[in-house]
Amino acid sequence: MMMFSGFLIDLASVFSWLSWIQWFSAFRYASNILTINEFQGLTFCLPNLTDICPLTGKEILDKRALSHANAWDLWKNFLILTLMAIMFFLLAYIQLIRTKKTK
Repeated sequence: MMMFSGFLIDLASVFSWLSWIQWFSAFRYASNILTINEFQGLTFCLPNLTDICPLTGKEILDKRALSHANAWDLWKNFLILTLMAIMFFLLAYIQLIRTKKTK
């Protein structure tokens, strides 16, 4: 899951027949949330008190190909992570019910 989160390798460089795995990576959605939260609206200026700002947070988000135009772009990642957690909890609960009880 971590390999296909976009953190270790660029998702555009993944083989096309393996690229579907990125949609099941919880690390991808968590990484997107953190990246959008940290870089949205930032301007990186040089520390020598000149008004030269060579990089913005928008450019970083565009380079990573993350949609960040509105608040829904951030919250959809939260929604997907929540749905994944609920699904895994339900699957674990079903498996616990199916487990044979012995005395």
